[in-house]
Amino acid sequence: MPEFSYLLLDIEGTITSISFVKDVLFPCAHEGVERFLREHFDDATLTKIIDDIREVSQKESRLDTGIRIVRDNKEECVEDVSHNVRHWIDIDKKVTPMKALQGLIWEEAYKRGDVKGHVYPDVLPSLKALSVPVYIYSSGSVLAQKLLFEHSVVGDMTKVLSGYFDTNVGLKGESQSYEKICEQIGAMPSKVLFLTDVEAEARAAKSAGLQAMLVVREGNAPLSENAKQDFKIIYSLEDLMSK
Repeated sequence: MPEFSYLLLDIEGTITSISFVKDVLFPCAHEGVERFLREHFDDATLTKIIDDIREVSQKESRLDTGIRIVRDNKEECVEDVSHNVRHWIDIDKKVTPMKALQGLIWEEAYKRGDVKGHVYPDVLPSLKALSVPVYIYSSGSVLAQKLLFEHSVVGDMTKVLSGYFDTNVGLKGESQSYEKICEQIGAMPSKVLFLTDVEAEARAAKSAGLQAMLVVREGNAPLSENAKQDFKIIYSLEDLMSK
């Protein structure tokens, strides 16, 4: 097992199940977005997110007929933003301001106790045993990441995590994103181990000089033969300490 001084973790399919995100979190945002927008429309944080969604929608509407241009009238704005957010959720498109809005919706659900963040049982004991700084990198917003770990099924995990990154640092399939993360945490890329279930992300991290391994969990998409040849495969974070 290679040595590393920092651990960078993907979330979905790596330390939490894909089914939790797809069957619990996404429907929570899909069903709750319109109500949330109506109740919090004039909140300063939400106003900025709506403006950003309006800007993205303007561009995306030229490329995707399923996207509406967001109108100015409050009622129409709520309808248009809700429509676009649901569409992006349905096609699993990573849109940064949409992810920020999802985070606010999930925050409300977590704090009400309607949702608990799923984390595999091997994760917390392994992170404690490894005793290295642990960072999270996910397409979900930093807020959504913190909420999942603060309100997880194993309790508040935030004390064992050193920092969080989302698509504001760049897309997960681009090597520059991993270079930026290493710069921001002050780490040599070769000392950082990235764990993910997605081959393209592992290759991007590897091309940036990081160590990368692929994680196989129940329900994950099958890995290609090339992926199996090019990367170390683990089935639990406990595997990091077993060899």
